[in-house]
Amino acid sequence: MKTTDPLKTFEERGYAIFSAVDRKPLDELRARIFDHAKTLVPYKGEKMEDFFNKFHEYGLRSSELNKFRMDLMGWCNRELRVARSLHEAFRGHISALVGPDVVAQKGTNLVVQPPGDKDQTPTHRDAPMSSHFEVIVWVPLVDVYKTKSMFISDRPHSAQALGKLQAGGSYGDFCSFIEKHSTNLEVDYGQACFFAGGIAHGCPLNAEKETRWSLNMRYKNIFSPYGTRGINDYFELLTLSPLAKVGFDFEKLEHAG
Repeated sequence: MKTTDPLKTFEERGYAIFSAVDRKPLDELRARIFDHAKTLVPYKGEKMEDFFNKFHEYGLRSSELNKFRMDLMGWCNRELRVARSLHEAFRGHISALVGPDVVAQKGTNLVVQPPGDKDQTPTHRDAPMSSHFEVIVWVPLVDVYKTKSMFISDRPHSAQALGKLQAGGSYGDFCSFIEKHSTNLEVDYGQACFFAGGIAHGCPLNAEKETRWSLNMRYKNIFSPYGTRGINDYFELLTLSPLAKVGFDFEKLEHAG
């Protein structure tokens, strides 16, 4: 029998789909992104859902599209608290995986992928550059399906692919294996895919008739091992447990003495 508990699914597959426990922070975040994004193009007055899904009709290509992405991400980093908003929306799920002492990546990763856009994320694993002890939260701002989505391999097949690399296999063989043993996610707006750093994933060429918009953010326990990205340069503190607050206060006193 298949489990319907997303935490058990996460343990078995290395990824799972979680619904927001509080939609309001997510809705407000999406609305603010929409409000600024429409100032960067000759806005035609369509509703938010249509603006996102039919964004390719604005005809941005190559360098223009990349400039739009970079300008919008820069604004998000300056004006929004993306990590905090997503943490509020999915807080219970994040704490169930990483605990109460949470840090998140500082920068915003926003992907806008129109149909036919060849600037796509290649097949990869986030770890070991990132820590195995953090969770990646992938949040589409529109409903995603088929090639409008991302593909992801489960825990057993990601492990098999890693084994092939360690045995001397090529990166091309790794990608072919993962793409053969992966799933194109179906995720509705208001949901997110949580996955572990060792899970292989990537983005196919978007062959659908709608543009994909998605955010991704990394969360980890402040006391868990880090990869090559240190706490000060890559992460910001979100929440501390009462014990951690007391412990850090005593550490300050002892180091000051």
